[in-house]
Amino acid sequence: MITLHKEILSDLSLYGQEFMLGYGSTACLLIHGFGCGPIQMRELAENLCRWGFTARGILLPGHCKNMGGYSSTAHHDWIAKVETEYRQLKKIYRRVIVVGFSLGALLTLQLSMQYSPEKIILMGTPLYLVRKYLPIPSVIRICRNFIKRVKTWKRVCYMESEGYTGYLHQPADTHFSIPALYGFTEILSTVNVGLQEVKSPALVIHSKKDLLAAPESAQHVMRHLGSDYKRLVWLERSHHLVMYDKEKDRVFGAIKEFITDV
Repeated sequence: MITLHKEILSDLSLYGQEFMLGYGSTACLLIHGFGCGPIQMRELAENLCRWGFTARGILLPGHCKNMGGYSSTAHHDWIAKVETEYRQLKKIYRRVIVVGFSLGALLTLQLSMQYSPEKIILMGTPLYLVRKYLPIPSVIRICRNFIKRVKTWKRVCYMESEGYTGYLHQPADTHFSIPALYGFTEILSTVNVGLQEVKSPALVIHSKKDLLAAPESAQHVMRHLGSDYKRLVWLERSHHLVMYDKEKDRVFGAIKEFITDV
């Protein structure tokens, strides 16, 4: 049990701890964003348990270990990790819901192109980075030939949970590797052309003020997703980290309504 209160949590080993919470017959697989770890999804996980679900928070390979030297094949490891965890949960639980934030949302879509989770939740899906027409993925592909890593710009977010109450660094890593960012763009490209293959009922949550994942990303998902049921929840006052921002209660409320609606 982490006992720090209203301090900044700097121990990366705590950011990277995987968890399994709750005893519900339906499991929720929680996939964190680029450069952080399972702790990013912990507060949501505890709410899921209170609503009667089991919550599994996973660590994507290479995260919370300083990604400055991570390879261009990292994305294959991320995809494999998500698929393995999903298959394991399906062996035990009657239903599995997949919840992804940012990179985790892209990996949720990647998984759903091959499998069909009962429901999926996508928060801050970065199909367009910063602005719709900025060629950032192309710039990353070019930069990988002569730049190895870039220093991260950290934000501090306040978290309230049973395990930890205080401030988190997001991202947790000190650097992003350009090869790992290249892998991120490879997933993005695959998802962009395969959205029609996704058939699971989907909840899309996105902020109009998101400065990382352009709001047009959510519109693109809604337009091209192959799901018969898909709902978009627009946030007006939040930024990218919607689970911690001004409209956190609305985010959790929308998720609860979506997953408890039979």
